[in-house]
Parts: sequence; structure tokens; C-alpha cells
Amino acid sequence: MPLRIAHIGAGEWSRYAHGPALERLAAQSVVSLELICDLQIERARQFRDLFRYRLASDNIHASLAEARPDVIVCTVQPAATAALVKSLLPLGIPLFIEKPPGVSLAEATSLAAASIVANVPTFVAFNRRSIPSIVRLKQWAAQHAVRFARVEMLRTNRLEPDFAIATGIHVLDALRFLMGDPNSIAVTPYLRDNSAACDYSVRLVFPNSAVAEISMMLNTGLRRESYFLSAQGATAEAVLGSAYSSPLCYQGDREWSEERIVSENPLANDPQIDGGFIGEYEAFFRALAESEPSPCSLSDAARSMQLAEAVLTRYSGPLPPLPFS
Repeated sequence: MPLRIAHIGAGEWSRYAHGPALERLAAQSVVSLELICDLQIERARQFRDLFRYRLASDNIHASLAEARPDVIVCTVQPAATAALVKSLLPLGIPLFIEKPPGVSLAEATSLAAASIVANVPTFVAFNRRSIPSIVRLKQWAAQHAVRFARVEMLRTNRLEPDFAIATGIHVLDALRFLMGDPNSIAVTPYLRDNSAACDYSVRLVFPNSAVAEISMMLNTGLRRESYFLSAQGATAEAVLGSAYSSPLCYQGDREWSEERIVSENPLANDPQIDGGFIGEYEAFFRALAESEPSPCSLSDAARSMQLAEAVLTRYSGPLPPLPFS
């Protein structure tokens, strides 16, 4: 039977990523789209008609009773995430949650603790974990002792003061996915004239002495997100697709040895696949079907928020355990 979906949040990102992904899964009878909720009822109705949901509402809790969902998808603004998720956890329904899990480490750890008490499966949508190039990079890392990683997140005209938490958290989470949890962080900010936004250079050190260096640059005239892993005598790299990299950049993943490319994979040229949007839903639904732990729960996501808040607050030093660890 298809999973019954109630979806909260019909904003721009939801329209770009989540609506199309869920519509495709509905066409495959993986899900049935029962309800879209948004505080702006006209936006909810437009979303319903565009992606073929059954109901549209601006009253979340009242409409959930009619929809009887198996999974609730939460794709609201970060500032609204913590309060909404806390109100939904007592329902006992699995939650798929757009990143970041709140706007601070305090909110993220509070949500993680509440989800543990409620014993509710949760999944935070760090889509890089489901991008095929990053999945292959993780497979490569499992076969090689990674000594060094370099990551670039280059953007243009993204001068938001909260960039590290709202967007930069993606590369920090992807590195955790690829290499595990670091035990220390060093952050160097580069202030911008007439702006509260910063560029950042970040260095992570892992328990096995591997090192990762990250550049977050907010206005480069170029858009690129790239991951480079190096081991003894071998290297692998992945550059994300057109949503994250300018068209003239190399996009895809490849492996190097003896100064030659030994494996190369192009993009699928399908934004839903290359962006990891289909994959992240499939990963959560598979875990639910097999009664397995969520591969990206609120508890796991809080560790990525710890790194993002360290960058935002320009903290350097050891990374202490989180209270629910």
C-alpha cells in the first residue's frame, strides 16, 4: 500500500524539490499525496493543483485527522521548524524534516531529545547524502584510508549572515557522512565590507588524524560545490550538478590513481536524481519498511548543527559530546 503523505509547507524550495519528488513517487504508487498545508491557503491550493494532492488546508492539526497520514513531511522555514516539529512528535507519526533542524544547536538538541522520548522515526533532509556522486564517494572512502579532504562551497550573491547554518551546514554534514565525526574544529572568518556576512575557512580534525579543509565563499562570481578525498596513492572527487555548480564546471565524480582517471561517472541529467531528492525519500521509506534506524535522524542531524553553529560563532577547539549522546 502507498504511504499516505501529509505535507506541511508549500514555499519556493518545496515547490522546486519536494513537490516534484513526491509527485514522481506517487506516480510509482510509493506514496499517496493526501494533504498539503500552508498558512497561506491560496499557496496551498496552488501546490495541491500543481502536484495533485487530495486536500489543501491552512489548519494543520485539524486537517491531519482527516488525512490520516503514515508520514508527515515538514518543509517550513527554519525559524518555524522547531515549534512545528515539537507539536507533531506527540502524534507518533514518522517525520521527514527539511534541514536545518531549527536555527541553533539548542533547538536541534531539544528536537533530538524530544524525538527520543517520543520514540518517533525522523529523517532530516540533508540531500547530499543521497546524491549519487556523494554516495559513490562514500563507497570509495570505505575502501581507502582517507588522509585529507578538501571541500569548496562557492556561491554568488549569497550574503546572508546565517549562511553557515542555513546552507553551509550541507557541506559539514556531507563530510560527516563521508568521514565520520570530527573531534575538533578551527574556524577562520573573513569579514566583508558593509555586510554582516562572512566567508569562512574551516579545518576539521578526525580521530584517525585525517584532516578536512572547507572553503565557504559567498560571492565568488562562480557557483561550485566540490568534494576531494585523498588517500595513499589514490584520489576521488565529486562536483555536484547544475543546481550547485555553474554550467562550465566539471560535474560528476571520478577516481584517480597513477596520475590517470581510473573511473568516471557523469550526472544522470535528472535534477531529482542528481539533487538527491528522490534518494532521500527512498532512504527514509526503506528504513521505515525494514524497521531500521533512520539514516539521518534528528539526533544525527544535531551533530551537523553543532559544526554549523561553531562556524557561525567562529568557535575553534574541541567538539564536546552532545547531551543525548
